[in-house]
Amino acid sequence: MEEQENQKDFFWKTYEKLPDNIKEALFAEENFNIVSEICEANGLSEDETKSQLMKYVGKTLMGLLPIKEFPIILELELDLDTETARNISWDIDRRIFSHLRISLNKLYEANVAENKELSDNTKKEGSEVKQEIKKEEIKNPVNPKDQYKEPLI
Repeated sequence: MEEQENQKDFFWKTYEKLPDNIKEALFAEENFNIVSEICEANGLSEDETKSQLMKYVGKTLMGLLPIKEFPIILELELDLDTETARNISWDIDRRIFSHLRISLNKLYEANVAENKELSDNTKKEGSEVKQEIKKEEIKNPVNPKDQYKEPLI
């Protein structure tokens, strides 16, 4: 029960940060109809599948699922063959995402910037490990012509 509350809180906090056109697209009946048409055209008639697909469209619109990963998720999570997943992804991109491309690009740029800040904070800790690795490489030089990168004895 508490996990559901956390998910709802996360959803609404994320939703509040979205541009107005994406907020509208998330709940637009037209987009659900488009997803239904695409499913039918690709031989997917189960309501559960349509619902799952709409969930992934929503995650993409919210900036939680990168568009590049969308066909892969469809293939894995909906158990689709690669070609069907690619066709569905292409249709959704053309009919839904393309109309929101500018807002989506801005949204994903902001998410990348947030993630970069987090990774910059962890780089300080990782730099010590990198220095240790470099010291180890100096101790065990590798022949650059050796395709297996094995130390010479």
